[in-house]
This record gives sequence, structure tokens and C-alpha cells, in this order.
Amino acid sequence: MNFARYCCLFLAGAALSLAQAPVPAVAAVQTTGMVGIADSETARFNVLNPGAVAPALGVICSATISFLDANNSILKSAAVSLPPGKSAFLDLHSDTDLALSSGDRIQIRAIVSQPLTPGPTPVAAAQPVCKLIPTLEVFDTSSGRTLVVLGHLTPVP
Repeated sequence: MNFARYCCLFLAGAALSLAQAPVPAVAAVQTTGMVGIADSETARFNVLNPGAVAPALGVICSATISFLDANNSILKSAAVSLPPGKSAFLDLHSDTDLALSSGDRIQIRAIVSQPLTPGPTPVAAAQPVCKLIPTLEVFDTSSGRTLVVLGHLTPVP
């Protein structure tokens, strides 16, 4: 009788510990803060693969860059693959992508999502293959004059 009770307790404890185990992440996601974009403005999300210092070999960085609105809906997205020393960007146009008219304004943010590689040991955390340097800028579409630049991203748990 006691043996059966101990077995039940052990199995219940094992099931509980498995239920609380964290789900492994498949991507590292980072976000900018929110910025506003109005009619006749363009938001540009830039990413740079700084590469490696010679004579080391650089790694090609793969990522998905996206714009989201205040409701966490994806407004526009693109997959990029960057060799060392190269950059890419994604533009979000207030007129063609958002259909904003005079006086309209919405809040947006940008995210970069990179696939993870397993850590060197089972306990070590998975990490992105490479480190991208992102910036988000909002500029006047007709003049090209930059209005806002954000360079800090925060990891999304």
C-alpha cells in the first residue's frame, strides 16, 4: 500500500515538474519602443551585420524584420540574409502601406527575430548565430529629413 502511494506521489511530482518546464525558444526576438508615424512620413528599420574583425571569418546573419502596430498586429515584414559588413532595411510608407490621410497618425514599433542555435551544453541557453545592429528611423517622405532615430532594442521574453 505504501509503495503504491509513493509511486503515485512520484508520478504526480514528475508530471508537475514537466508541466512547469520552460518551452524552448525557437527565435530571439527584440523590439524597439513605440514611435508615431503620420501622413507623409516613412518608417525605416535598418539592420547591420557588422561582421568579424579580420582575419576571422564572418557569419551570414538571417533574420525577419517587421513593423507592428499598437495592437501587436504585423503591418509589414521581410526576411533578410546579411553577409558580414552588409545591411538591409524595410520601409513602412504612411500612404501606400498604411493608407494614412491628412491628420492621421498611428503608433508603431519594429522587431527583429533571429533563429537560435543550441547552447554548448544542455544547460547553456541557445543564442542567435550572430549579432545584428538595428536602428529605427522615421523621416519625412518628400524631403528625406530624419525626424526620429531609435537605436536601442529590448529582448522580448
